[in-house]
Amino acid sequence: MEKRKDNLESINKKRSGIEIIACVLGMAVLTVLMAVFGADAGLLPGVAAYWIPCAALLFYVLRVEKQPLSSAGLKSIRARHVLEGMCLGAGMFIVQQIPLLLMKMDYSAYAMAPDAVYIVVMLFYCFFCVGFAEELIFRGFLLKRTLDIFPQKWVCVGLNTLLFYLIHWFTMQHTFGEFYNLATNTVILCIYLFRKKEGTIVPLIIAHGFYDALTSVGLPVFVYLLK
Repeated sequence: MEKRKDNLESINKKRSGIEIIACVLGMAVLTVLMAVFGADAGLLPGVAAYWIPCAALLFYVLRVEKQPLSSAGLKSIRARHVLEGMCLGAGMFIVQQIPLLLMKMDYSAYAMAPDAVYIVVMLFYCFFCVGFAEELIFRGFLLKRTLDIFPQKWVCVGLNTLLFYLIHWFTMQHTFGEFYNLATNTVILCIYLFRKKEGTIVPLIIAHGFYDALTSVGLPVFVYLLK
């Protein structure tokens, strides 16, 4: 009986490892293709780059594994999830800005005049593309798969950070500030998910989307209005 249990655990670990590799490689290939062929196509390649892997992942979970959406962390949204997500996103933004403020960074280069259409489009993109897709894939799927292989949570958080960084490899300038922001945000989101023990990624999606909205819309508009 013990030997059979060990064999099942070994099979599950191998399967999880294959799933991780396949997921990361698939996203990497799609990201490169979108960067090469969709550079002049506007926002649509970015939307496709997020929604295509999400559709593939949800198909795999529902049809191949025959598991409910809750197994990927997609559970019913509650009012407190919205509040928690907004607070978490604001906290991530503050943590990101602390080193920049200490370095007395000049924010004027990021100033952007407010544009209602652009703001609405970016809010949709931040929440329903970036926030939804990256949390579903990295915290809803990959993090759980790494937990199947490594029982130590700190190892799984480290791997989640590394995988998150690798996927953004082609769109980053590889500065310390970028890695700091990516790493701290990943750690904060993983710690929140572990501590709440609800198994839902809904607050993380909201937090991620709100953080990106503050970074790409809120801060540039605020700097412009201060000029």
